[in-house]
Amino acid sequence: MILSDQGIRKALAAGELEIDPAPADDQYTTSSVDLTLGSVFQVWDKSRLDVPGVHVELDLADQKFAQTSNAYIVPAAVDGNGCCVLPPYHKEPRLLLAITRERIHLVPGSRLAARVEGRSSLARLGLMVHLTAPTIQHGFRGTITLEILNHGPFHVKFVPTRTRICQLILERLETDPTGEIDTQFQDQSSPSGKK
Repeated sequence: MILSDQGIRKALAAGELEIDPAPADDQYTTSSVDLTLGSVFQVWDKSRLDVPGVHVELDLADQKFAQTSNAYIVPAAVDGNGCCVLPPYHKEPRLLLAITRERIHLVPGSRLAARVEGRSSLARLGLMVHLTAPTIQHGFRGTITLEILNHGPFHVKFVPTRTRICQLILERLETDPTGEIDTQFQDQSSPSGKK
């Protein structure tokens, strides 16, 4: 069952869900809550990957994300105000990794899970704000990493704390899960999963 705006507010009041900082009234829609961008932007380091004669191959059966991110992720360029501009993908292919400003906690015992989805107004500009990983598991706590591609015609400026980048849809699980969440991204505060 998907929670309505009223259901999300009740879950927050009951301590089943934590969102910090708390959403403003105008961040709620009928069945989701908008989240804003945090201030950490990262990209895959092209200078280490686009080397003539070097072929970086990841074995996905044995790939350790932390090792890969430590070796190849770097801070993205930002302006004096901490804003990041993402050019159209056809001009400069780049995957931008960002985080939400809000820290989320789906409190164990609440039977809450969530999905992060893009906002339609941004999708119509050609922005993808997550690739194929929308599920936020029951028990998760931390900021949410976004994998952003700009397939539109515009250079897009991301302003930390002001850009409403995605929406969080809360779902109630049918039963309590049999175990606890086991993820390397618990308590993450950067897109690379670092704490």
